[in-house]
Amino acid sequence: MCQFQILIRFVFIAVLLAGSKVAGQSELEPLVVEASKGADAGDADQSPEKESSSEATSKVTEGSEDGADPKEEARKAEVKALNGERELIQARMSLRAEKFKEEIAALKEEKELLALENSLARERLSQDLAELKAENERLSVEMDALNKEISLAGLESKKALTEELAALKLEEERLILSNSILAKKMEGELTGLRLEDTRLKLKRTTLDIEVAELQAKLSMKEKGDLVDSIVYRDGETMYLQEPFVDGVLHVSDRRIALNGPIWSGLADYVSERVNFFNNESVEYPIFLVIDSSPGGSVMSGYKILKSMHGSMAPVFVVVKSYAASMAASIATLAERSYSYPNAVILHHQISWGVSGNLTQQREFLEEAEEWWRRVARPVAEKMDLTLDEFIALMYDKNSDGDWREFGDRAQELKWIDQVVDRIWEMSVDKNPDRFGRSFIFAEGTLEESLDEEGKPFMALPRLEPFDFYYLYNPDQYYRLR
Repeated sequence: MCQFQILIRFVFIAVLLAGSKVAGQSELEPLVVEASKGADAGDADQSPEKESSSEATSKVTEGSEDGADPKEEARKAEVKALNGERELIQARMSLRAEKFKEEIAALKEEKELLALENSLARERLSQDLAELKAENERLSVEMDALNKEISLAGLESKKALTEELAALKLEEERLILSNSILAKKMEGELTGLRLEDTRLKLKRTTLDIEVAELQAKLSMKEKGDLVDSIVYRDGETMYLQEPFVDGVLHVSDRRIALNGPIWSGLADYVSERVNFFNNESVEYPIFLVIDSSPGGSVMSGYKILKSMHGSMAPVFVVVKSYAASMAASIATLAERSYSYPNAVILHHQISWGVSGNLTQQREFLEEAEEWWRRVARPVAEKMDLTLDEFIALMYDKNSDGDWREFGDRAQELKWIDQVVDRIWEMSVDKNPDRFGRSFIFAEGTLEESLDEEGKPFMALPRLEPFDFYYLYNPDQYYRLR
């Protein structure tokens, strides 16, 4: 506890004791007055009557003993109680004073203890300060020694650095001189290179002029060959409203190839091009050329038929080799159809492979018969036959129901409208040797192979239905796959 806190505590206790003393005096003061008043009154009563007679005094004494005044008795009792209370308060005040003296004594002892501790701390601090001062002096001596060493080392370093800088400056001057000499040499070499570059540029310019002349000659040659490889025909010759002229069928570039099996992709291909050629012109016919098709999907074929029948421009079908099944129906039901005499046209009933229970097979059969009526009845009507008569003739002609005829016979049966011996493909206007083979013709090459015995042979491609090989093959070099 510090001295300041002890002093504050001492002052606070003194203030409390002073306040208690004042309060006690204020409480006792009326009682003291009243008691003195009673005493004075008694003296006053006694002074005039002392001189009168002893008898009167005895009477009064007897009267007070025998029958005293109750108010006086109450007052005396109250004075007595107040005196007792005053004595109690004085005792308490005395006890508080003793306690205060005791606390003051304890505080004095604590103060002396603190003063002793402070004195001890000051002595210790003085000792520490002395030690620190001695250490500081020792460090100062060491610092002076170190400063002298550093100063000496700095002088030595400065001397070494000065010597090194002098050597570097000498080396720098030598390098500058050397670089100056090299720069002179490089300048001379660059001058020589610039002269050589100028000569090369001049030579390159000369060569570029020669190459440009050669390229111009080649370009003129290529363009001349290109002109020679393309047939330029005016529209009046290519586009004819009546394409069959003098026994020749003129097929324009409004041409759509229908080859291979008929499926949804082929149906879309044909329908899109029919629409395109209609948007281009409705005046000239569109040619649907069948080189070879075995038929295919009934729904896809029906889509092709509806595209043909919905076309504003006439759609003519041309059969060159083979049209069977749905392809034959497309040729027969076209607005006009053409065929080579030896092209094969084949009609038969639709067929399909089914699985499932008998009820499902009956449902498939009913649906197939409905499709057959929708596709075959228009063909029978064109032949002036009923559908049943058409079916009967199929099986009269062939036990399998595959009724096939060459083009000239198909014309008699109204499957084909016109047999032609010559077809002029007017859309083939680019040299195939230069631009590649036309999409009109089949692609494919034959390659020689060795059999198991090491003999060379060539495998022939698969024939279309009802086709035959007619070739001389005495050593069996050509073989079927």
